[in-house]
Amino acid sequence: MNNLLNNASTFDDTVSVLIVGGSLVGLSISLFLARQGIRSLVVERHPGTAIHPRVSGLTARTMEIFRSAGIEEEIRREEPPFSREFGVMFVESLAGQPIDNLMEDMSAYFTALSPVEGNGIAQDLLEPVLRAQAEQAGVDVRYNTEMVSFVMDTDGISAVIRDRSSGNIRRVRAQYMVGADGSKSGVRSQLGIGQHGEGTLCHLVSMVFDADIHELFEHLNAHMCFFANETASGSLVLYPGTFRRPDLYRLDVIYDPDEETMDDYPEERCTALIRAAIGMADIPIAIRKMLTWEMAGRIADRFQHGRIFLVGDSARVQPPSGGLGGNTGIAEAHNLAWKLAAVLRGEAGPDLLSTYDVERRPIADYTVEQVIKLSQQRSQEGSEGITVNTLHLNMGYRYPIGAIVPEADGGDLPRVQSPELWRGQPGTRAAHIVLEKEGQKVSALDLFGARFVLLAGPGGHNVLKAAQRVQEILRLPMDIYRIGGHGADFGNSGNDFLDAYGITSTGGVLVRPDGYIGWRTLAAEESKGAMEQVLTDALSAILCR
Repeated sequence: MNNLLNNASTFDDTVSVLIVGGSLVGLSISLFLARQGIRSLVVERHPGTAIHPRVSGLTARTMEIFRSAGIEEEIRREEPPFSREFGVMFVESLAGQPIDNLMEDMSAYFTALSPVEGNGIAQDLLEPVLRAQAEQAGVDVRYNTEMVSFVMDTDGISAVIRDRSSGNIRRVRAQYMVGADGSKSGVRSQLGIGQHGEGTLCHLVSMVFDADIHELFEHLNAHMCFFANETASGSLVLYPGTFRRPDLYRLDVIYDPDEETMDDYPEERCTALIRAAIGMADIPIAIRKMLTWEMAGRIADRFQHGRIFLVGDSARVQPPSGGLGGNTGIAEAHNLAWKLAAVLRGEAGPDLLSTYDVERRPIADYTVEQVIKLSQQRSQEGSEGITVNTLHLNMGYRYPIGAIVPEADGGDLPRVQSPELWRGQPGTRAAHIVLEKEGQKVSALDLFGARFVLLAGPGGHNVLKAAQRVQEILRLPMDIYRIGGHGADFGNSGNDFLDAYGITSTGGVLVRPDGYIGWRTLAAEESKGAMEQVLTDALSAILCR
């Protein structure tokens, strides 16, 4: 196959970005790129979108991301009812004796710090939405198509892909490639990128089944139960989307792959295990699907190799506790997409792409460590002392270095904390505050997503004038707004904006396309010319120009 690449003078397809893997994260980054005007090709070896529910919900932060991509309403139309009251219980069996309430942390899904709520949409309901939106935006998505081989040179990637139905081979040329091909990533393996972390935590058999047990979950006010009795132990999950697909559930039990195979789990044994978990010996059961999976904590040693990048499970695998795996992958895709777009459009230097690994890999290390801790804590009876907060992990992290202009005292700041404690420091998520325009209330977050945004205080005229001039000098599209004061672009009652972003009336903040703060000036007292130079230097540093 390498001869097809080395001797190729022409290619069947030429694209800006080749994405290997068309599941949740692969489809997401293709959509984010399309919203930035970047053409991509997605190849997915499976015949279609996910048939297993897998990822069990989107956090408020992830819905902010999809909102900025313009598809919140489409997802809301497909999402099932989702209760903020449902928790995790430790029980003898579903119908038996409750033993302990494990106090599920739902703060990442429901928080006053966001203009949106999370939801319980499962992956097999979400992926068709992402696919439709991506294809509508011009993404070329090819299912039943696998990567055969690829080589990278100084100018791009040459790849061979194959249609698994027909066997037809096509040669693809791309400027960049993204590996979104899962925990057993062939892209990562071919690049020789190692992994670190806890490794395998356990192996599980997963049984998706139908049964009339919704009232039992409702009585416990739970969406998940850890159970242990004389017959079996494991976890029983009410699938998000159950209200639309009545009576769909999943049982997970630990098994040892060195001692057992799927042949050791015939339907009779699985039915008996499910009934033991439910606690009703004669309840009708219909097994829909079975699979094995590995619970593990692993992080790739690097997320970038030249023009190739890893996202999602290719980059990082973590236990499902807290529901942050897919959400973290979407955040990785969102971080990378705007940087690829900026480089491909000539707005940034190629070194901007190295900040993807610099920013996201330390967050992956910390997140996996904390989720493993959460998994170990909440699977045990009497775990009232759980200290892992999923909101902090999902929305409260800070990039201390990367595509930002750090401040002098940044070294004393924590890496992760409650989001409301941040006050506009570079590297943190830009805060949601309520703004007003022509009598309508809008979130500050609705200003972000396509390009850089400069927000200035009521007296920040020097910052505004400097920004207007700098975008012309650098030929960088930028949205520029004054918040508060007479004639402002957006009104803001009280000092919410100044307080949330930690600036004075004359200051300003520069927000990146991914909604993270890249730079700020607390008080711009410099002359217009001096302010122009400060802002030019800041943008040049962020964009590695």
